[in-house]
Amino acid sequence: MALNVNTGRTLYTYGSRLRPDVAYQKGTVYGVTEAGQVFALQAKTGKRLWQTAAGVTDSGSPRVIGDTVYVTKGNAIIALDAATGKQRWKAIEEQSEFAGGVSMEADGIVYASYMVQGALTSVQLDAFDKKSGKKLWKQFRQYPPLAVRNGLVYSLRDEYPFDDADPKRELNINVFDAKTGVEKETQTYSWSLGTLPPYTRDNNGSVILNGNDLYIATDSAVMKYDIAAYKKDAKPLQKWSVPNVGKSLIGSVHDNKIFFSKEASGAITGMKLTNGQTFGFQTDNQPIQTDIYGNGVYIGQSDGVLHGYNLQTAAPAFTVNTGSRQYGPTLLSGNTLIIQAKDTGKLIAVPVPKALR
Repeated sequence: MALNVNTGRTLYTYGSRLRPDVAYQKGTVYGVTEAGQVFALQAKTGKRLWQTAAGVTDSGSPRVIGDTVYVTKGNAIIALDAATGKQRWKAIEEQSEFAGGVSMEADGIVYASYMVQGALTSVQLDAFDKKSGKKLWKQFRQYPPLAVRNGLVYSLRDEYPFDDADPKRELNINVFDAKTGVEKETQTYSWSLGTLPPYTRDNNGSVILNGNDLYIATDSAVMKYDIAAYKKDAKPLQKWSVPNVGKSLIGSVHDNKIFFSKEASGAITGMKLTNGQTFGFQTDNQPIQTDIYGNGVYIGQSDGVLHGYNLQTAAPAFTVNTGSRQYGPTLLSGNTLIIQAKDTGKLIAVPVPKALR
């Protein structure tokens, strides 16, 4: 169903027995039927452009990147031409029993991640040729790329649990040749936990990358490095003392701020990079869904209440009772916020104050 964002009027409906998730790109909507058929519609009119045969995909929503639609079936990734729906190739990861996921494209290479079981179970990074689907290389214990630039892939290594009696921790970024997968460099960043023993075995730090600026959050600080000028055992370019126990960096740098999610509750806090000042958004129930657009932060709580906050001041701007305990991602269109209230099956449109746009 397509709705007018300003009036809520139904513009058109399409099909039946469809999966709920869709993807949009350049005037085209891509979706999947319950039978696993992938389809494409003109977003304005609902006219069907193409539909594949049944059983093409069995999990997730389509991922559209450029001129290609990626779907998964078992341990296979299938690439479809976005304009026609014609299958370009199908790539299978024999060592995985689970569906993979395409994370990004760069310079004619598609990067996908799988969970691979064996003597040890971990994530695996695969690289495929975009045109043919030929597997170029794979690397075990490597997460989706933090970045791909100048023919190099920067990927965080999966660190197995550390000794809970040892305060030392480290984070490793392996740098691979994008075409061959040959390892060119390992960047190691180390620190010691500031808490008292016994130490949490899985406290491995969290990262975000903004250009060449690498931010690492430990249990007690945030450190900034330049990954393009890595030197072994170098001190961070900047360091902020921030108590981050039970928190992880999320998203990206936004308006010269970084953000954390508290693992136990999902609460969102932030830090200003200019002065290290921390701030929070005063929710009174567990946050379920958080989105940031422009100068607005929108947090849907488990009690059905969604709050809008000013990103600069953290001051509350408006509150909406949605009647739902589960949310899909919100959508900001012009000066209207669209809330997906999943429990009730409703879309709720709310005007956004000018200060939040």
